[in-house]
Amino acid sequence: MVQWSLNGLLAILAQIKFIVSLATFVLIIYTRSIHFMYFVVGACLTAILGKVLKRIFQQSRPQGSGYGMPSTHSQVIMFFATYFHCVAYTSMPSLVCCVSLLALAVVWSRVQLKHHTLSQVTVGTLLGILCALLWYAAWSTILSPLIVEYSPFPRFFIFVS
Repeated sequence: MVQWSLNGLLAILAQIKFIVSLATFVLIIYTRSIHFMYFVVGACLTAILGKVLKRIFQQSRPQGSGYGMPSTHSQVIMFFATYFHCVAYTSMPSLVCCVSLLALAVVWSRVQLKHHTLSQVTVGTLLGILCALLWYAAWSTILSPLIVEYSPFPRFFIFVS
């Protein structure tokens, strides 16, 4: 019974990219926020960086074909979780905690499913966190102040903060 539950959980976590992509698409339509669009561009650039680094490192996966260093799943999900933490920690700490736990579960599942080694998910995780922190810093110190100063409707452009 425990093994079946673990396999079921791993199967769900393996499909998380589709769930996150759908949720992101819905939020783009719903919010129409320039900050959210900026966030999505950052997530896409992070994924592209991961794909480029895979071609540079050419480190194989534990099982299967293709390269595994860094884990792009780990990188992108940690970008999402870290950026969300930066934006929403003070207003929604419980939700931020849940998102962080989900992200860590996805990272863990990549090793359990033998799609990546521990070092591949560690590098992906650290890159995702670093990219999110840099992307958020660029938003909060450069872009957001410019929008507030020059936009006739500044509140329309601000995401959650």
